[in-house]
Amino acid sequence: MDHYAGRRRGCRNLTDVQDELARRLEARAGRLRAEAGRDGGDGLSVVEAVALAAVQLGLQPPAPVGSRSATGGAPGR
Repeated sequence: MDHYAGRRRGCRNLTDVQDELARRLEARAGRLRAEAGRDGGDGLSVVEAVALAAVQLGLQPPAPVGSRSATGGAPGR
């Protein structure tokens, strides 16, 4: 598939700013999931952790309690 040789695909298409943001979200979400799972807690799903990380980083306003997430997940707890 030589016709794709010069193109970047997937996450490699991110700009430097987008890549930095993705890395910050990933790191924050990972820490949140680890902390939530301590002491026998139920933990957080990946979607919940990324949404919470986005709010904490000031990238997304908190969703009202009982609303559905932007990804179509279950209502908030």
